[in-house]
Amino acid sequence: MTRVLGIDPGVTGAFALIGPDGTMVDDLPVIRDGTLAWIDAGAFEHQLRLIGCGEGTVAFVERVHAMPKNGALAGFSQGMTLGSILATLQVVGCSVRLVSPATWKRAAGLVSESRDESDSARKRRSLDRARLLFPNLRLDRVKDHGRAEALLIADYGRLQLAKAAA
Repeated sequence: MTRVLGIDPGVTGAFALIGPDGTMVDDLPVIRDGTLAWIDAGAFEHQLRLIGCGEGTVAFVERVHAMPKNGALAGFSQGMTLGSILATLQVVGCSVRLVSPATWKRAAGLVSESRDESDSARKRRSLDRARLLFPNLRLDRVKDHGRAEALLIADYGRLQLAKAAA
């Protein structure tokens, strides 16, 4: 079984690994300087090496993009976090595949018919779905939505790799 890493990028994001030894999830390490924040690439590299990520690991990373309503600072922050993540994955030797939020959410059954669904309702649905798929992992806190989404992205990647191998 290939090791599959799922990453929900961002300063509240997380990473999840599905592999032959089981499944794990953790928050992304973050450095902050005033209002600016980005991924701590050194700490992230260390975490990835500890869990055995490297050649033979396929990382599925959510393809984030700037949203006009979020403002320039938020877009800049998203770019910094995604860049830090992608560079770190390259350094440890992971194969990288970017996946749009709509694609992995559709596969997880999270696409809502309602455009009026609140952000908190979307996060709650991600948590509920991840709890169903991964009942042995602790996803008790509201802020665990990043962990839930990383798990769902990793599960999407696992299914894609299984389809390709069939």
